[in-house]
Formats: sequence, C-alpha cells, structure tokens
Amino acid sequence: MQITAAQQDMAAAHVRGAPGVLVSGLVWLIAGGVWAHHDLATGFTALFVGGILIFPASLLISRLVFRAPKAARGNPLERLALESTFVLFAGLFLAWCFLRVAPELAFPAMAVAIGVRYFVFRTVYGAAIYWILGGALAITGALAALRIVTLPVNVALIIGAVEVGFSIVIFLRRKKTAATT
Repeated sequence: MQITAAQQDMAAAHVRGAPGVLVSGLVWLIAGGVWAHHDLATGFTALFVGGILIFPASLLISRLVFRAPKAARGNPLERLALESTFVLFAGLFLAWCFLRVAPELAFPAMAVAIGVRYFVFRTVYGAAIYWILGGALAITGALAALRIVTLPVNVALIIGAVEVGFSIVIFLRRKKTAATT
C-alpha cells in the first residue's frame, strides 16, 4: 500500500482524527474542571480514566455518527498510530511520578507528551495541522511547567480548549475536502 493511499484510508476510517481530538479535548476540559473544583490529584485521575476512553469513544463516534469504514487490513499507518501510544505511556509515567514530587508538573508533562504524539498524526493522516496542534500543546505544557507565563486558568482547561478548537478546524477541513472531490 502506497503512503498516500494508506493516509487516505486512515483519514476515512478515523474522520481525519477529528473525533479523537474532540474527545481528548473534552476529557482535558473535564479533568481541568475536576482539578478546579476539587484538587490536582483528583483532576489527574479524571484525565487518566478519561484518557482510557478516548480511542473507543472516538471510534464509536466515527462509526456511528460519521459512518466511517474500518481501515483497510494491513494498513501500516494503523500500526504506527498504535506504536505512538507508547509516547503516552511514557508521558503518563512521568506525570504520575511528578504527582509525588512536584504535582504542579503533572498536567504540563502530560500536555507535552500528548503534543509530541500528535506529530506522528501528520504522517498517519497526511495533514500538517497535526504539527501545529502538537506544537501548540507541547509549547503550552512547557510554558506551564517552566512558569514563563502566568496562565489565567489551569493548564488542563487550556489544553482542552485548544484540542476542541482544533477538532472543529479538522472537521471543517474534512468537509471542505469532501465537497471538492
């Protein structure tokens, strides 16, 4: 399977990734709300539990709402997307470690890990917007960790809002691409 065909197949099967970005953004917003109304550790627990649900929920949305087909059997980009999940596991481990020694770094560490993982989706979906999204999340996480800027709300709410915004852009680009073909 050629790379362009593999990317088109993945884009069709996962609605260019828009449902996944949307669900992730909503999970971050929920975690940020829990953090704001309870405490950081409880907010992080919400992020962890919600994070487990991102892929199945986004797949359900893709299939039920958008009637997206399954990816072609043997599409190598499906394996790449799965392999990039290990970046999340590493970020989760580091964030969990930070919860014990420097809790204020837990959410920023996860934001950087999520951002770095999005760079892979440039190849998976053939859409450069994932470099921009990944950069926005990684930079936001780094700025929050380094305290270079004072954030108006907790970083989880910012990450959630950025992801929800990008999911809308990705979805609209999908509709625009579909209209021109």
